[in-house]
Order: sequence, then structure tokens, then C-alpha cells
Amino acid sequence: MRKWLLRADVLMVLASAPAYVATREALSVFAPQDLTPLRYLASAAVLGLYLVVRRQGLRLTRRDLPRMLAVALCGYGGYGLLLNFGQATVPAGTTSLLLNISPVFAFVLGYFILVERTTLRGYLGMGVAVLGVVVITLGDSTATGFEGNTLLIVAAALLLSIFLIVQQPLLARVPPVEVVFWGCLVGGLATLPTARFEALPAHVPASVWLALVVLVVLGTAVAYSLWNVTLARTSVAEGGSLLLVIPIFSVLLGWVLLGEVPSLGAMVGGAAALMGVTMLSTATHARAQAGPGLLTGAIPIIAALPLVSVLTGSIAITTPPLKEAEDAPSTAHAKADQG
Repeated sequence: MRKWLLRADVLMVLASAPAYVATREALSVFAPQDLTPLRYLASAAVLGLYLVVRRQGLRLTRRDLPRMLAVALCGYGGYGLLLNFGQATVPAGTTSLLLNISPVFAFVLGYFILVERTTLRGYLGMGVAVLGVVVITLGDSTATGFEGNTLLIVAAALLLSIFLIVQQPLLARVPPVEVVFWGCLVGGLATLPTARFEALPAHVPASVWLALVVLVVLGTAVAYSLWNVTLARTSVAEGGSLLLVIPIFSVLLGWVLLGEVPSLGAMVGGAAALMGVTMLSTATHARAQAGPGLLTGAIPIIAALPLVSVLTGSIAITTPPLKEAEDAPSTAHAKADQG
């Protein structure tokens, strides 16, 4: 039991679940465009210190710079902005449920690019997952925070799938922690021009500072590093299936810590989405692959080598329209009504 708990993929799940709750808490004071660079640049500082203490030299080469740039812009800068703008009103548990449809996007990309195919069960699972997202999106607007923000989370899931496609070859040549360091550094710098930093440090409650520390250290530096270690060392079937557990912890933490009671639509739609993703993932894993791609569990890995040159030259950050920042609440409890 102890050995199982020390596995990188299990620790990644435990470290990732609080990130959505911490983000919601931090967004009660910090604007979405402020939190994104703050999160990633602070995480880059933490990881940089770790690399210095470990005396680990940087191994990123010039040949990998275009791919690393695409990873940082897509999986950190673009993904972080969409996620934060979406989570401004979408509850933590609902966010984690919506992000788990990324394997569906990965399969669609693999279908057209790598001739990925699945069984009838897989196609049915994809339909069930999409239906679950529709139920969440069109559910109780008060509970899900739908005002377009739910669709931003879905867009973040799309970027997540593209990010994983482009990143995977890097893990064979660059240490997992170093990939996260460069992703946080470049992604944070790329989003810095969008920030306004209107919140005064003296007016930030202690609970928000604590949430920010949890988000930076646990939800980003630790969780992302463990995720990359899992991708590089653990079989995708083992590591991927554990990602489906994250929404359970996120829903419970959001309920207990933030008072975000999940709506019936979020629970039914989330259950359908997770069931659909499981059907698609297991069906694709069981079928012999037609191309070099592989999609199993909840971590899609597609060796899209023919696409890399296109992606690294065309991926750009698409930011949603920036909303006027509301006055920072005097206490962190005011955000409970946003969900």
C-alpha cells in the first residue's frame, strides 16, 4: 500500500486535485489575466531553485526550442488563461470534469492526422462524453457558471490535448522537471503583457495567499512535474486511468472548502463525460493501432511527428475578451456566490 501511494501517478492525482479549488480561491482577489503569469512565473522560480539545489544542468537543445515554445504557449500560457477566465465563475469540480474530455479531442486529432481508429464502443463513448459536456454546459446556469465561461474550459481541454501531443517527444530528450520549468517560465512571460496587477498585496486575505502557495507549489510545480514523470516512465494505461479520479477529489474539496454544492446537471453530465472517456480510452487501447499514435487512459499520447513542424509554427495564444475587473472583495468568502 505504501509503495503504491509513493508512485508518481498517484502522487500526481493527489497534488492536482486541490489546484482547481486553489484557483477559485485565488480568483476571488486576483484577475484571471493576473493569476496566470503569477502562477507560472512563481512556479518557474520554485523549479529553478530546485534545479540549482540538485545541480541539474539544463539539457534543452536548440533543435528542441521550437517544440518547447509551442508547449509553453499552448499548455501553459494559452491553457492557463482560458482556464482562469473560465474558472472565474465555473466551480472547481465542474472544471475538473470538463477538462477530462481532452482524450476526445486527442482522438479526433489522431483520427485525421494519424489514421487512429477505435471500435464501435469507442465511438459511442465519444458521443456519450460530448453529450455529458452539453448537459453540464446547458445545466443550471447558477451552479455551472455558464455565460460562455464553461466553453472556455472546453477550449482549455482542447489546448490540453494539443499540448500533450507536442510535448511527448520532448520527454525522451529533456528531463521531465526541466520541461515544466521552461513551460512555466516561457508561458508566464508570454502572458505577462495581459496582466494589470490591480490587487494590492496588503488587501489580499491570508486565505488567498495560502491558496496561491498551494496552486504554485503543489498544483503546478509538483503536480506538473509528477505528471511528466508519469508520462515518461509509467505506462499510459496505468497513469492515464488515474486522472479520472481527480474530479472526485475536486468536487469534494470544492464542496467542503468553498461551499460549491454540485448541481444535478453537473453531476449527471460529469458522470456521462467520464464514462464516455473511459469507453473511448479502453476501446482504443484494446484495438491494434493503425498508425504510430496511441491513446489510452485519460492521458492522450499521440506521436504526431509529421504534425510537429506545422504546430510549432502556427500555435498562438488566443485570449478571450478581457472583462472589467471587479473590486477585490474584502474577504475571500465573497467568492462563494460566484459559482
